[in-house]
Amino acid sequence: MTGPTFRIVETDAGAFRWTLHDDGTVLATSGDAYPTRQVAARRIQRLKCVVPEAGVATAESP
Repeated sequence: MTGPTFRIVETDAGAFRWTLHDDGTVLATSGDAYPTRQVAARRIQRLKCVVPEAGVATAESP
């Protein structure tokens, strides 16, 4: 098992999005499309830096 993997894919419109996969399951997707593969890769690097600090928030029911 290799663990979670980011993938950068080009959309039909020529923009780039990332997805995070683990064992065939999509764990996360980019909410935005980026103009270049390099910008998408920079967003992944930023995410990799901040995720260890992320907490878990619970949304309250209305």
